[in-house]
Amino acid sequence: MRLFILFTFLLALALAGPWGCSRPQEPPRLKLAVRLGCFACHSLSRQGGHLAAPLDGVGARLSPPKLQIALTSPRRLYPHAQMPSYAYLPSVEQKTLLNYLESLR
Repeated sequence: MRLFILFTFLLALALAGPWGCSRPQEPPRLKLAVRLGCFACHSLSRQGGHLAAPLDGVGARLSPPKLQIALTSPRRLYPHAQMPSYAYLPSVEQKTLLNYLESLR
């Protein structure tokens, strides 16, 4: 009986993941930026090594309408930009991404 209880306890521990510890969840808007690959080219610290301008302060540099244009038609603002258009995103995700960028002041 003791062996069965010990086995059950160890099995429950193993199934609970990394010993019951949970990672804090990323905010949904940050998750979206990661999923879309924003940080493949942009950084969040003014360090070099990225292909595009850092996102630090982008909410202060660009107005919400310009941020919207940068997301949906980036070459209208920056003719030589290689950033893809995110016009295909559902409006909820576009708004989420826009709100995230506006918050980066």
